[in-house]
Amino acid sequence: MKKLFRSISFFITLFLALSLLVAAATAYISPLKLKIFTLVGFGFSALWITNLINLVWQAIRKRWWLFISLGVLILTINHWNNTFQMFSKKTKNEYEIKNRLKILSYNVHMFDYYGGSGSNETPDNFYDFVLTQDPDIICFQEFYSNVTKPKHTPSYIMSRFKQYSYKHIQYFRASHSGSGMATFSKYPFADKGEIRFEQSRNMSIYTDINLSGTIVRVINCHLHTTGIIADDIDAIDNLDFRMDDIQKRKLKRITSKLNKSAAIRAKQAEIIAEHIKNSPYPVIVCGDFNDTPVSYVYRTVRGNLKDAFRGSRTGFGGTYNGKLPSFRIDYILFSPQFESYNFTKFNFGFSDHFPIMTTIELNN
Repeated sequence: MKKLFRSISFFITLFLALSLLVAAATAYISPLKLKIFTLVGFGFSALWITNLINLVWQAIRKRWWLFISLGVLILTINHWNNTFQMFSKKTKNEYEIKNRLKILSYNVHMFDYYGGSGSNETPDNFYDFVLTQDPDIICFQEFYSNVTKPKHTPSYIMSRFKQYSYKHIQYFRASHSGSGMATFSKYPFADKGEIRFEQSRNMSIYTDINLSGTIVRVINCHLHTTGIIADDIDAIDNLDFRMDDIQKRKLKRITSKLNKSAAIRAKQAEIIAEHIKNSPYPVIVCGDFNDTPVSYVYRTVRGNLKDAFRGSRTGFGGTYNGKLPSFRIDYILFSPQFESYNFTKFNFGFSDHFPIMTTIELNN
């Protein structure tokens, strides 16, 4: 019987180790080439922790296969550090930082245009919150203006952000209202432009900002959404092991949506990465990637850039605000010659994303 239990323990360890390796591998394999493992990456955190627990258990039991768990944990430690930070909270009084640039990124979910919060004051709550933080640069995703509601009109929004003299707003459609992207700055622009994507209503914009003679390109990204709606979330909540035909169909539909959206984001990530590569200036990349740190999208866009979360944050830093588990899907990345301090995720709950902010030191 002992031999049987030892065999079971060995194969469980092997299975967990292989599952973790597959989850980590999703960061290296484009969903355009292989979709079957795309969703496994969402389970990376749980698998890493499970392997860690198994390592401790096998060490207590003095089983040699503890080295299998140890090996995969070491191999995937960089992905874990992208996901969770324990001792890296780097803080500094912002007035001690030379050549500082405080930047806030926020998917504002159209400033609650459709009234999901149930309050007419929500748009002003958004504006007041951002203005209270007093960033030098604001990157809005799902920016929205419309003349049909007083607090969403372009003129009202401009009046609320009047201290930001330089504004780059790009709407998805060729109009002066609707849904789009916006970058507000206290510093003047040297140039600006847009990055359009095929097969998607999402887009990105870039703004070259002149910081007292130093030009930095700020890329404000919103990559393709997962396509998951409230009905899909309810279907996930109601799943059980004895699935009927209706649940199976819903699960198949959800899986298809996630796989398709992952492939679209992968192509968009490659476009953004190429733009970063060809940028004539150092870059700061902000926005909603709609993907986790263990993903092809994150790894492709980040390249050799630094992640503000890794430099000055502790914990998981989940930025998704909804019924599903909170993953980190919003990022601030920047060129390696810069440093970041005081990364903050705000638990401000009026959107389906939490805002993030950091202070970047613009070293030469």
